[in-house]
Amino acid sequence: MLVTILTLTSVSAHAQIAVGVKAGTAGYGGELMTSLTERINARVSGTFFSYNDSGVYADDDPSIAYNMKGEVTSIGGIIDFFPFKRGLKLSAGFFYHDFLVNGDATPDESYTIDDKTFSPEKLGSLTGKIEYESMLVPYAGIGIGNPLAKGSRLKLNFEIGALYTDAPSVTMEGEGMIAPTASQGQDFEDGMSDFKFYPVINLGLSFRLN
Repeated sequence: MLVTILTLTSVSAHAQIAVGVKAGTAGYGGELMTSLTERINARVSGTFFSYNDSGVYADDDPSIAYNMKGEVTSIGGIIDFFPFKRGLKLSAGFFYHDFLVNGDATPDESYTIDDKTFSPEKLGSLTGKIEYESMLVPYAGIGIGNPLAKGSRLKLNFEIGALYTDAPSVTMEGEGMIAPTASQGQDFEDGMSDFKFYPVINLGLSFRLN
């Protein structure tokens, strides 16, 4: 990625440069692009997304209070190849992809078993985390739109691809009477073993500066 940044900042005065904004499955963010040849562009891309949710799941007995937070940060360097100089593009690069989801769940009321009542504090709590072990991941994609092509300086761009992240790891910990439930973390991780790719779909708008 550092090599790409240095390339973008040391291009000749005749190289075309464009900036853009985009939104998609990895969040929202921006890009800086420059032309290396008539058919090849280089760009630095960064996106961010966060999600928070909390509430009470009342369909179980006892009801469960939960908190969940998810964050995705993707920063990468990409090379775009245009077989026809404009329009269709083939892309490849590497990203720093920081994906993290964590949460906790605690009984929201007492629970009675065999005429014995247990308080929420006695029942305990669960915490969980989903993340990828490696944050440096390769990217490949295909798209439409060359921000540096002749014509209008303002262009619409679209791309679809995937980051190879390998399968995520799942960690669960518990306290109190429900602590043994944390052992299901391995089952969740095994169930996600096939999810080795993070889908990337972006729609963006770019502006050529020169």
